[in-house]
Amino acid sequence: MWAPFVKHTSIEQIMNDKGLAKVGDNLVNLCYSLAKTLVLGYTTGEKVRDSVLARAIRGTSVYQHMNRRSDIGKAADAYEAIMAYLWMTDKITISSMANSLASLLDIDSKTSREKEGSLAATSFQRFLEQNITYLPQ
Repeated sequence: MWAPFVKHTSIEQIMNDKGLAKVGDNLVNLCYSLAKTLVLGYTTGEKVRDSVLARAIRGTSVYQHMNRRSDIGKAADAYEAIMAYLWMTDKITISSMANSLASLLDIDSKTSREKEGSLAATSFQRFLEQNITYLPQ
């Protein structure tokens, strides 16, 4: 269904696709909201901060495909574009992402924003690491 939109042949093409980043932004926020809902036991809607996603991608081998001087926003967009690509090529599902993120998200209603951001970055990093093999080389 999405094949015409994801004909990328390199990781760099994926990470620089602004359209994929826009789709990925919504996807990442949805999956994080679902993960947090699973962990806390009540529904919540969350927007993932760019700094969380930038920290996540910088901790993976994918980051070597980016300019080291990339700012937080560009790094976050790259992460979001990768997630959109993986989802649109049927490599990941919303459920798999939400469950994976939730498995490492050891938070409760009293967790500080800083601590949650750190745990979320680790969760997003691990999820990307688990799915790197699905990206073009």
